Amino acid sequence: MAQSKKYPAKPSGNSTGKVSTTKGPAGRSGATATRPPGRPPARKPGKSIVNQRQTPWGLIATVAAIVVFAVVVVVVVIVSQKDPVNPYTRPELAAAKAIPRVVYKKQPNHTHVGGVIKYDTSPPTGGNHSEVWADCTGTAYPKAIASENAVHMLEHGAVWVTYRQGLPASEVATLKQHVQGQNFVAMSPYPNLKTKVSLQAWGYQLFVNSVSDKRIDEFILALSHNKKTTPEYGASCSQPLFIAHPSTFGHPESGADLQNANLMPSK
Repeated sequence: MAQSKKYPAKPSGNSTGKVSTTKGPAGRSGATATRPPGRPPARKPGKSIVNQRQTPWGLIATVAAIVVFAVVVVVVVIVSQKDPVNPYTRPELAAAKAIPRVVYKKQPNHTHVGGVIKYDTSPPTGGNHSEVWADCTGTAYPKAIASENAVHMLEHGAVWVTYRQGLPASEVATLKQHVQGQNFVAMSPYPNLKTKVSLQAWGYQLFVNSVSDKRIDEFILALSHNKKTTPEYGASCSQPLFIAHPSTFGHPESGADLQNANLMPSK
């Protein structure tokens, strides 16, 4: 009886943890690592939602708002410095423009100077002037006063009513009714006036040929002590020293003149 050929038993699994060999594509044997028993297979690292870097949109929006606000502030400051409001050259007042024949001319000069000044309008409506203003508390001067003192009262918001020298007394009396009792208004005769009456405010002028012309009151109402047309709004129109010692045409009153007349205390 023939004996059966015995073959060695095949190893079962890889329970020993030893390295097993396998044949590669080229027939070479290579080493394959085995994992320890009971350990789960290793996973390839992936992107975690927790570790992802999020964009800070809230912070970006806040910074953008701050930058825009800063730019707006800078622009406003630059514009305000570049084009400041000049009280001497404001735009023409609509209420004055609505009065027929009213003329408006900007008068940017306003320095206190001594002596006689040559003006660009007659009677003047603004410009450099004397340091002493003529009283304009409804005052009616019987003689012509210096333009240099009258212009200063225009700067304070007065309306200067002038009339032609030699106007009949009855017409002068009628004209006084528009002036007396009204603060920031004064009247005086004016040499070589081309019409019977003219009215002046800072930058504004109106010539009329009747002492009863309704535009006289309209002009006074629109322009006397008007905040929108008065360069030195809030300044007083009272000047009792000038009433006691008024100037004459072509001879402006100064502070020194009042001191020499013992009407103004020396500094």
